[in-house]
Amino acid sequence: MMQNFTIPSIYCPFPSAISPHAESIHRHTLDWVRQFDLVTNDKAFKRLRASKFGWLAARAYPNAPQDRLEIISDWNTWLFIIDDQCDEWGLGKNPEQLAALHARCLEILSGRNPGSEEAALVYALHDIHARISAIMPLSWRTRFVQSAAEYFESTVWEARNRSQSLWPDASTYILMRPYTGGLYTDIDLIDLTEGITLPLAVRKHPRIMELAVMTNNVVCWSNDIISLQKEFNHQDMHNLALIFHHHQAIDLQEAIDQVSRLIENEVRQFIALEKSLPSFGADLDRDVKRFIAVMRAWMRGNLDWSFESGRYLPAKETEPLLT
Repeated sequence: MMQNFTIPSIYCPFPSAISPHAESIHRHTLDWVRQFDLVTNDKAFKRLRASKFGWLAARAYPNAPQDRLEIISDWNTWLFIIDDQCDEWGLGKNPEQLAALHARCLEILSGRNPGSEEAALVYALHDIHARISAIMPLSWRTRFVQSAAEYFESTVWEARNRSQSLWPDASTYILMRPYTGGLYTDIDLIDLTEGITLPLAVRKHPRIMELAVMTNNVVCWSNDIISLQKEFNHQDMHNLALIFHHHQAIDLQEAIDQVSRLIENEVRQFIALEKSLPSFGADLDRDVKRFIAVMRAWMRGNLDWSFESGRYLPAKETEPLLT
C-alpha cells in the first residue's frame, strides 16, 4: 500500500494556450478509435473519452491547422493505447512479443501495406502513415521513422527490465526516458504543424538539441510525478521518483520533491539557453522561434492537460483502457 504523498507545484512559467479546435479534435480522435476498433469495451471507451487526448494535442500545438492536429492527436492516442496494452495485456513484460509487434509497426511506417489479418493497431498506424505521407517529404518521414524506432527499442528495454524485475539506475533511466516517452516523435511533428523545415546545421546545433532534451526531461519527469500512482499500482519501476525512492532508500515524498527540483532546474536552464542562441539568419531565426515556441507549449500544455484529463485519476484505475 502506497504511503500518502503530495504532488508539489511544478515550476513552468510559460503561458497556457489551447487551440480553438480542441473539442473538435477530441471528437475526431474518438471517432477514429471507433473506426479502427482500437477500443471495443464501453467502460474502456468512457475512460478514453475522459482522458481527452485531443486536448493534449491542442495544448501542445495551439496554433496548428485542424487537419494536422487530427493526425497528431491520433498518433499520440495510438501511443497511449499501445502503452496501456503493455500494462493491461502483459506485453510490457514480454520483450520478444513486444519487439515482434514493433518490427511490424516499423514496416508499416516505412511504407508496407497491412495484410488481410492484422492487429487493429497495425491498421490504425497504416492510416496515420498514409495521411502523413500525403503531406511530408521522404526526408522528413525517414527521420520520423528513426524516432519511432528509438521509441520502440526503448519500450522493449523497459519490458526486459520488467521481465527480470530489474530496477534501472537513475543515470540510465534519465538517459532512456526521453525515448520511452515517445516525445522525440512529437518534436519531429513540429515541422508538420508549423510548416517549417530546419536544415541539418540548425536542428543538429548543440544548443537546439539541448533544448529538445530539456523539453523531453520536463515533460517526462512531470509525467513521472503525475502518474506515480498508476506506475505504483502496476508495480512498474520506470518512474524517476520511484527509482530515487528505491535506490537512495529515501522517503517517497522526498523522492518526489527531488524530481520536482530537477524539473525546475531544467526549465530555468531552458530559458537561459534559449536567450543565448546564435543567429542563423533572419528567415531561419523566425522558424527557430516557432520551433522553440512549440517546445514551450509542450511543457506547459502537458501539465495543463494532465490535471484536466481523467487519465491519471486513481478512480479510473479499475477501468483498463484496453480489454
